[in-house]
Amino acid sequence: MSAKTTCVIGLGSMGMGAAKSLLRAGFAVAGADVSPERCAEFAAAGGKSFAAPAEAARHAEIVFVFVVNDVLFGEFGAASVLEKGSVVACCATVPPSFAASNGARLEAQGLLAIDAPVSGGAAKAQSGEMTIMGSGSAAAFDKAEPFLKAIAAKIYRLGDTPGMDRR
Repeated sequence: MSAKTTCVIGLGSMGMGAAKSLLRAGFAVAGADVSPERCAEFAAAGGKSFAAPAEAARHAEIVFVFVVNDVLFGEFGAASVLEKGSVVACCATVPPSFAASNGARLEAQGLLAIDAPVSGGAAKAQSGEMTIMGSGSAAAFDKAEPFLKAIAAKIYRLGDTPGMDRR
């Protein structure tokens, strides 16, 4: 894949909208989902689809994760194939302790992590106008900025560490 490649893992209503918004913004996008139908829909929209997260994440400089199951560290996990300095933005809403643990594991591998829960529903995801309430390092946000702007109309930075208490 070319420069400015991204990956979206979880092509449900929010992930599919984000993936298609990234395509419209001109990025090369790889998507992964367990559903062959969703993968086919994404491929028809112009993306490259894969069943395994690691296959989709190979060569990506940023990975958006829209699921809570272990697609990062499992047997076919995406984190194992990412180059140091790549960004992982976890977009599912999870407890802060889980986000902090995930962020620490990613950072221990030399990756940049953003805890980036999204809101706005399927319609906002489809139009690239979600809201992101994120926490992570300045380096992670700087590298992810063009990608984040492609999927979100509002981006709130809540802190420098994944899992910052979002209350």
